[in-house]
Order: sequence, then structure tokens, then C-alpha cells
Amino acid sequence: MAETEISFEFIQKAANHPGVIAQLGVVAARIQSRAKALAASEKVTMDVWTEAGVRPQGRPFVNVLADNVAQEFGSRRDKRRRILGRAGEAG
Repeated sequence: MAETEISFEFIQKAANHPGVIAQLGVVAARIQSRAKALAASEKVTMDVWTEAGVRPQGRPFVNVLADNVAQEFGSRRDKRRRILGRAGEAG
């Protein structure tokens, strides 16, 4: 079987394809929706949003962020709930 080498340029073109970028947004919106639903069901006050951008070497990304860090990692006062982590695990 012949060995195939994939170039960096090919990977860059694939990552920046409009369909790939759109799918990143779809997945991020789904995770954001799950996180909001989990927060509401557990009565956790938190704002959830997405931020899109391009990494320094040209790869696009969409991150799901929240303003309540204590619920994700826990603190002396707050139980660790991992709302963003659980929302992301479901895919």
C-alpha cells in the first residue's frame, strides 16, 4: 500500500473551508444550549456565550465560555458541577 503525505497547506484549506467553519458554530451552539439547560435545571446562575476566532497558525475555532468559574471547578462555597464539561461531553 502506498504511503500518502498530507501537506500543511491541505490541512489549512480543509480547516478554513466554509462548511467546516459553519459546523464549528453548529457544535458550539449545541453545547451552549445544553450548558444553559443544565444550569437552569440545577438552578445555577451563569451566562454562557460563544467566541469565534482564528488561532495564530490559521486554524478557526469556536469556544463556549461561561462567567461562573466556581461551578465548573468548585470552591469553598460552591460544589463542583462541571456544567460546561458535561455539556461538551455529550458532543
